[in-house]
Amino acid sequence: MLDGVNITNTNFPCIYVKSGDKVFITTSADSSLTVSGTFKADGDTNTDGVIFSKSDITLNGTATLTINSTDNGVVSKDDLKVTGGTYNITATSKGLQANDSFAMSDGEINIKSNDDGIHAENSDDDKLGYVYIGGGIINIDVVDDGIHAVSVVQVDDGEINITAGEGIEGTYIQINGGNINIDATYDGINAANKSESYNALFEMNNGTLTIKVDEGDTDAIDSNGDITINGGTIDITASLPFDYVGEATLNGGKIIINGNEVSEIPASTK
Repeated sequence: MLDGVNITNTNFPCIYVKSGDKVFITTSADSSLTVSGTFKADGDTNTDGVIFSKSDITLNGTATLTINSTDNGVVSKDDLKVTGGTYNITATSKGLQANDSFAMSDGEINIKSNDDGIHAENSDDDKLGYVYIGGGIINIDVVDDGIHAVSVVQVDDGEINITAGEGIEGTYIQINGGNINIDATYDGINAANKSESYNALFEMNNGTLTIKVDEGDTDAIDSNGDITINGGTIDITASLPFDYVGEATLNGGKIIINGNEVSEIPASTK
């Protein structure tokens, strides 16, 4: 439990979990954790996060935790969960990094980084490395991907605001609810072939998705497979709104492109 704790290290995590079944870090009063120099290894372990855990880790509480890092903010080599609290993360590399999965049900996350905001990747099992968001508030301002998962990105609820090079990237991206705003310099949504366990697909069933991308070789919604829209509202500002390799199906919902509602998904732009 962090109750008004302020820690600054020069070359090692402020919190280092070597082993444990389930580890909880709970904030009861505003606290801060900072690593100001170059991280050093612990034997064969490359410690590269202000909070670095080899086990499952859950962040919760009622207060604000400020994290400043010369590398990653929070790293879990298993599952990383957020169920409450406010987290202000500034990182040179990734804000939140998980090996198996990242999941959030409540709380607020604010990330500024020179890499990805939220990143989930398991190099040994491409069924893992997924992101699930079921609630809370996420504000991401990063250079690379706002949310990056090798396998699945699923959003059921919550408010997500992303300013990034690319908004959301994964193999299977499913939006079932929530309010998502993306301002990207490249693609807004990218369903790429990153996992052999899933087919590339962007699927929207409910919620509101607003995407603005820069001019040039940029797509608001890009899929290396299919696009299926069953419901919800998509509001796109882009010169190239859709790009897909497979089929695009509009079964319901509303699509607005540059201020005009359309009755079908436009043909692939490339």
